[in-house]
Amino acid sequence: MLRKGPHLYLFLLINLFGLNALHGEKNTGLHKKSKVAILFAKTGTDSVEKELLKGARIFLHNHPTSADFLKLEFFDTQGTVNGTLAALKTIKDKEYPFVVGLRTSDEALIASQTAEESEFLFITPTANLSKVAQGKKNTFQIAANEVLVGGGLARFVTNNLQRKRILVLINTRSVYSQSVAEAFMKGLQRVENIQVDKFVFNGEKHDLQELKILFKKNSPDLVFVSDSFLKSAVLVKYIHKTDPYLPFLCGDPIGSERTIKALMSEEPKIRLYFASFWSERKKTIHNEEFKIGYKALFPRTKPSEEAALTYDALLVLSKAIVQAQPEPTVDRVRYFIEHQKFDSTQGVIDFNTGPTHSPIRDIHIKVTNSTQSKRVKTLRVKWKLEP
Repeated sequence: MLRKGPHLYLFLLINLFGLNALHGEKNTGLHKKSKVAILFAKTGTDSVEKELLKGARIFLHNHPTSADFLKLEFFDTQGTVNGTLAALKTIKDKEYPFVVGLRTSDEALIASQTAEESEFLFITPTANLSKVAQGKKNTFQIAANEVLVGGGLARFVTNNLQRKRILVLINTRSVYSQSVAEAFMKGLQRVENIQVDKFVFNGEKHDLQELKILFKKNSPDLVFVSDSFLKSAVLVKYIHKTDPYLPFLCGDPIGSERTIKALMSEEPKIRLYFASFWSERKKTIHNEEFKIGYKALFPRTKPSEEAALTYDALLVLSKAIVQAQPEPTVDRVRYFIEHQKFDSTQGVIDFNTGPTHSPIRDIHIKVTNSTQSKRVKTLRVKWKLEP
């Protein structure tokens, strides 16, 4: 529940006068309505996909006056590449200028290329592989990309955990795994007296004997899992049995908390650090309204990172569309996204300080045990000359 103060005032302002009041626009009823396609996988039981959809529904619930200038339509990708291609074809045929959604980088890569060819603007809440947006004028990412994540986690290891012997697990079948590992190791290069070893595996194929030899030889004091815990679960369990006190750090933020809970049910004493782009404790007006909206619509589940990121995506797009009135074309909306700062659930984000359309934003480091996750550090990722 909101306490009296600026947060309460702003929340009432939004609900009484609509989203336009927060964006500094009068609700004249003369706005040109923009069509927005929401891409998600309705088919199947993937909990992350369901959370993405919840974020869009919470946005509509919290900002009913957005219907004055936005028309949202939902498209089912069926959770497959072919389903994504079919949905994108329909979107292209119906001439939707704005598209929000897609969970994975594989799907988002297809959409970003289609956005270039078909001239629509695409915002992905969770796909954070840098190649999705790099060199693409019409694609924006709400989650910080893996280059920023890897560099931020390297700072956390050296400044906070102060580990000296690090084993990096790299999945050669994952572009994300290889890229975040590269950024992580690059961030450690300038630090003295740190030993970094790599163990490379190919998807489901693991040479546990090689890992055993490497482990015995170098005695790591931290394991960096550059892929998701789900894809690396066999290796993580093996290493944990070898050294029950050795901590792990995960480089793939999206969906990690749910995977970790499943792993903890099997290995309750394992110590895991992981990154998240959303913190429930962050005190912002949009975070408070998001949590209130989530509880109102979905009282049986807890607010999630994925829903919050979709909510943020629609906050960014809606503000840019309002600013681009009376003619919210793709070019005009793109210009406003590139040249403005945006309030989100986690504070201010912007897209105009680096070489890609990936935002500068906070990364929250959490540590988990068998009963709960606890935030231990918040990092502000930043671009350098060579990120």
